[in-house]
Amino acid sequence: MSELRVRSLVLLLALPFALPACASEPSGDADSGTQTGTGGEGEGTGTGTGGDGDSGDGDGDPGDGDGDGEDPSQICDELGLPVAELLDGTGADWGDVAGDFTVETTFGTWNLAENFSGCDSYVFVNHLGDGTSDSLRNSFNAELFERAPQNVHWFFVNNDADPEAGAIAWQTKIGQALAALDQDAIDFWSLRVHFVTEAPASLGGSLGQFYAQNPGAMVAAIDRFQEWEYPNSTSDTGGGSFAQTAAVLAYTPRYYNFRHAQERELAAQADVTEVAILDQVEFPPDGPGGQDGPFANNFNNQVWTASFPDAATMAGFDTMDVVVTGECGPSPGDDCGHWDYEAFVHWCDTEACDGAVHEVFRWITPYARAGVRKWVFDATPMLGLVAGGGDHYFRFGMRWNMNPSTWDMRFRLRNTGQAGASKTLIPAFTGNKGFNDTYNDDWPSVEFTPPEGATKVELVALISGHGQDTGNCAEWCNHQHQFTVNGGASYTREFPADVVNQRCGEAADIGVVPGQWGNWTPGRAGWCPGQPVQPWIVDITDEVTLGQVNTIDYVGMFGGAPVTGNRGRILLSSYVVFYE
Repeated sequence: MSELRVRSLVLLLALPFALPACASEPSGDADSGTQTGTGGEGEGTGTGTGGDGDSGDGDGDPGDGDGDGEDPSQICDELGLPVAELLDGTGADWGDVAGDFTVETTFGTWNLAENFSGCDSYVFVNHLGDGTSDSLRNSFNAELFERAPQNVHWFFVNNDADPEAGAIAWQTKIGQALAALDQDAIDFWSLRVHFVTEAPASLGGSLGQFYAQNPGAMVAAIDRFQEWEYPNSTSDTGGGSFAQTAAVLAYTPRYYNFRHAQERELAAQADVTEVAILDQVEFPPDGPGGQDGPFANNFNNQVWTASFPDAATMAGFDTMDVVVTGECGPSPGDDCGHWDYEAFVHWCDTEACDGAVHEVFRWITPYARAGVRKWVFDATPMLGLVAGGGDHYFRFGMRWNMNPSTWDMRFRLRNTGQAGASKTLIPAFTGNKGFNDTYNDDWPSVEFTPPEGATKVELVALISGHGQDTGNCAEWCNHQHQFTVNGGASYTREFPADVVNQRCGEAADIGVVPGQWGNWTPGRAGWCPGQPVQPWIVDITDEVTLGQVNTIDYVGMFGGAPVTGNRGRILLSSYVVFYE
């Protein structure tokens, strides 16, 4: 019987010991010893959430590259993920590079270097012996493995008086969780769950150093950059109230896959010119934290200057992104904003921001999520605001309160061979209005005249619903936003699939920051906590007449009819954009 099938049986039968055949986990073949593959190209999503593995023909020799005699990096090839080299460790703080380590488990010795694939992340769950960690351990079920990506290893650690008995308790619980899966999934995950038989204080290597420095860490991880990362909260509201929910941890390695791909994409972009709004500027708390969290309101709605190249240089760019990085911590409660605030950056036509003001990008902050958060915004339609080059002024604010963080914001300008670039923005419909009987009273038709030489005309809108009034609107309900061009063609932005359970949790694959200390996993109308509100862009070139006056009209609707009642509020910025 193969080691894989023995491990599966041990887990499913909850046997209180490891069989002799499970004394070790070879990472190479029986003759050549360790293999640490370094190949691989490209990066796929790495988010196969079904947990069905690549288990071969079921004959007990799956050949899936998961440490059962194959090159560990084979899993990377199968998932289309790049393979990284094992780095030397730099320390045990969050953000430091994690080095090699060895642990004894119920299935024998496991060593990072010998099993290093170059594309895995590693999540550690420590039973601390308190009520919270009891609840977390009791919450483990098959859903964790159904949601998790395939390129993750799970390590279960304990601070019990008898760490070997604690490891068996973990093994029993995880075996019960795996038993609900099909056999292929059981076989796959059996090689990726590890039950550590040593107390954290007795561990050596990088992992021992980490626990010596962070003895109270209930959850920890090594991400795709091989850095120590704090997964933060393990609670969710799936049952209607906050409770320890192990399955929410599956979103953490999925987010690591997203972040790794995001960094590779940014690094691969050629001939990028960066223009900083904020260059690692610290917004320290200006008062003590409380139930609503610490604030940095001395910095809220401040105006910052960004210096762009001259107009001739700007004419060579057709694409503009904005990269925003915020870092807070180490304490989520003491150092990070607690709530899902609406964050925005406005372009101002004066340094005092007392004239024309246009929203450039928007996001919703995560609930008290310590660590580094990084977002990329598509601001290409807004390029016309800064096409003249020189100094431009931007107001950075948050509705209600500014989060304390170290902020970095920079435009990234490049040429991607588009047929023209944004040259002119015409403000259309803008407001932060109650979604009620009078919502549609003050939206007059907007006239615009695109130049005869325009290569494209776009409708661009940032729309998000907020508030919890009738029908839990407009945050938790679908609503429609209809734009009509020249009295003819209509284009509607709505959110029929947004307001569903776990929609924002599942969106960790596209950048929602997991592990938030609040009700972050359910979907909202047009947004998620910890994610950009990306622009809705519609090409309306075929509906307009170049060189002549055109019109656009707007109406907000609920249930397909103009909104009535009291249904929260809508935050809206929209533009007609001319490309030349």
